[in-house]
Amino acid sequence: MIVIRIGQLADQLGVHRNTIRNWIRSGRLPARSMSGKRYLLTESDFTRICHEFGIDRSALKLKHVPGAPLMSREMGLLEENVRRLNPPSGRLLADPSWGDACMTCGGCASACPIAGVDGMDPRKLVRMAVLGLEEDLLASQWPWKCTLCGKCERACPQGIELVALVHRVRGLRDRARVPGPLHKGVLMCLERGNNLGIPGGDFVSLVEEMASEMVEEGYEGFQSPIDVTGANILLPVNSKEPFAEPDDMKHWWKIFYAAGESWTIPSINWEGVNWGYFTGDERSLRTIVGRLVENMYRLECKTLLLPDGGHSYFATRYGLTRWFSQDLKNFKVISIFDLLLDYIESGRIKIDPSRHRKLTTYTDPCNCGRKSLKIFGHGYFDEARAIVRKCAPNFVDLYPTGADNYCCGAGGGAWAMPFKEERVFYGRFKARQIENSGAGLVVAACHNCRDQIMKSLRKEYDLRVDVKYIWELVADSLVTNGNH
Repeated sequence: MIVIRIGQLADQLGVHRNTIRNWIRSGRLPARSMSGKRYLLTESDFTRICHEFGIDRSALKLKHVPGAPLMSREMGLLEENVRRLNPPSGRLLADPSWGDACMTCGGCASACPIAGVDGMDPRKLVRMAVLGLEEDLLASQWPWKCTLCGKCERACPQGIELVALVHRVRGLRDRARVPGPLHKGVLMCLERGNNLGIPGGDFVSLVEEMASEMVEEGYEGFQSPIDVTGANILLPVNSKEPFAEPDDMKHWWKIFYAAGESWTIPSINWEGVNWGYFTGDERSLRTIVGRLVENMYRLECKTLLLPDGGHSYFATRYGLTRWFSQDLKNFKVISIFDLLLDYIESGRIKIDPSRHRKLTTYTDPCNCGRKSLKIFGHGYFDEARAIVRKCAPNFVDLYPTGADNYCCGAGGGAWAMPFKEERVFYGRFKARQIENSGAGLVVAACHNCRDQIMKSLRKEYDLRVDVKYIWELVADSLVTNGNH
């Protein structure tokens, strides 16, 4: 019989001590506990483990003792029931040293609202990737229930890029098995220029009809903004608005009208949301971003406005930075926060702060906040709060806030995937934040945040709050000659 200490074996395998203990408890590693944190193995089992994991026996301090009776579970252990591990293929781990860097400390798991669902958490994903259990990861639905919010990375003391790992897992999944309508939306966007397949003629007709409504509502001289050559701003559109909530497009239109802005919407490839990022489909992500670049050149626009502070901002800027850095010399890319704050501070639009009297709070989108801070070096935190305070001075912040704020639970494509129960469960942290703040109005800068809070969390957690987009808040606060 062989006597070995767990710490030595864990160091050799590159896993945590608790992992060895769990293997022993489950019978996967046939060993018997002894005094002094030592364990007893048969010579044959120890030889098999050394061979299977490539352990250097000479590096271990071993003690041999006379044969001893085995536990009943060891006697019943069959070879075919022993799980074989494979060496990692390199498809998932950007840095092979992650196996040594991850201490399985649990910081990421403690920060993740979805940890424990399906028996998974971020540290387990890393360990499975290190141990070559790639097919298990690809088959798991957990990486799709993850919202890619990046809170795990912020908690990780070793700087392991967990979001990138989940993104790779998603990208390696067979496209036919991508959950929900996400991959279908990507294909539809590639074919028709938007995720929901709205025909080009129908979209243009809708915009023209709504432009007429603007005139009827008192916005004298308002014209259809389709394909205006030489306009300053190109505004992509989230296809869910013309499909289901067309009046929401008017929020930006009213702001532009008040600011006297020169702007346009392209008649083709106008989708502002890039589901290629959600599905890990980088080829499609690049194509969709490239089409926005083509529209900038075709319409000779000077500024590309990324239409919300959520994933459409992050995915588009990620694609521009990665594949179109040279083109960025020819036009400007601006966030909604930069634009709205400039309009307000320069006096291009006037705000009536008395229109919003309720105690108001703001929820940070993960993509333009925490993730942008890490990837692009700047997260939009103070700018958003400055805008909200201008419109709703009775302001209270959520706790935790800024880069430490919680995801609403609908990011990463979760709003469009068939995991409603998990999405609502995830949102319990955001619901608790909102309830504790005492706010009566929640302002969001992301379409998914707004929809999750307004259409799911309010009902499920009995939140008595109103919810508005930040650009909707500004539009509702505008002071114009017509007093709209």
